[in-house]
Amino acid sequence: MLKGAVAERYAGALFGIAQEKGLMEKIEEELRGILEALDASPDFKRVFYHPQVPAAVKKEIVKEAVGGQVETYTLNFINVLLDARREVFFKDIVQEYTRLVNETRNVVEVTVTSAVEVPAAYKDELVAALAKATGKEVRVAYEKKTEILGGLVIRIGNRVIDSSVARQLERLREQIRQIRVG
Repeated sequence: MLKGAVAERYAGALFGIAQEKGLMEKIEEELRGILEALDASPDFKRVFYHPQVPAAVKKEIVKEAVGGQVETYTLNFINVLLDARREVFFKDIVQEYTRLVNETRNVVEVTVTSAVEVPAAYKDELVAALAKATGKEVRVAYEKKTEILGGLVIRIGNRVIDSSVARQLERLREQIRQIRVG
């Protein structure tokens, strides 16, 4: 619960400034770039998230790493996060910020999980169906997880449509357990 509240508060504050200054997309790109830099460098990631590294040291490292490449607002935002010791929520904040930007653009991000690679012919149909169902432009990310056995799991924001074989088997197990004999 805390994670969501912190992400909403910080992302909302940054979004308000970015919208006012006309920098929504630019700041979104920069935040995603910083996340990618953290993922690409285990040392940077370790220092950025380590609770015993002083905020001043982290701020200096971030400034050296991305200082001249990002808007002042983005760098100031990172500094505020570090000063408040909220860097552990950075990924969640970026996701919430992206959601806010997408909301203003009438875009929804969808994750489709399948047991096998979804054939290209079905991807277009799926995107069209999701766009019709949501009334928004749809951006789909595909994942492959063999443990769902078959079918699809579609995540649209907080909603999950689970038509996987694994879920259907689980429902069947529950129904069998509830049957009383005699």
